[in-house]
Amino acid sequence: MATLIVDTGINLVGVFSVEENSYVPYRDDGIQTAIRLIQVADEVVTFNGNNYDLEKLGAFAGLVGDLPLNGVHSDMRSICWSDRIWGSDLPGTYYRHYTECPAFPDTHEGSTERDCYMTFKLWELWKQGTLKVIDGYSK
Repeated sequence: MATLIVDTGINLVGVFSVEENSYVPYRDDGIQTAIRLIQVADEVVTFNGNNYDLEKLGAFAGLVGDLPLNGVHSDMRSICWSDRIWGSDLPGTYYRHYTECPAFPDTHEGSTERDCYMTFKLWELWKQGTLKVIDGYSK
């Protein structure tokens, strides 16, 4: 079972493996490795992946449109806010549940790692049944 938390940047794909409890930033040729891992994962978790990350991953793979996945995709923005309303951004949604976030480096990699962390923590709450669903759907 592989569950991956994914966040894409301009030229970076951040991947947090839930099972391995590890974060890896992929750049340049490494992005293709990230794409292969993402495509075969059992679950891919994003925040706003339906509107950004999957299409960005598709572009990294040389495709037009979303990257096809073998597993399920859980978009925490849609889960918290639904697709009927936009809702809040990732930090705004995260801070509805938590008062603090660990410090991450003030770099592109650090920002992507922080976003993976926040998305992971929201996903954990969702799986535990304790996520505040504002206008989305629950498990």
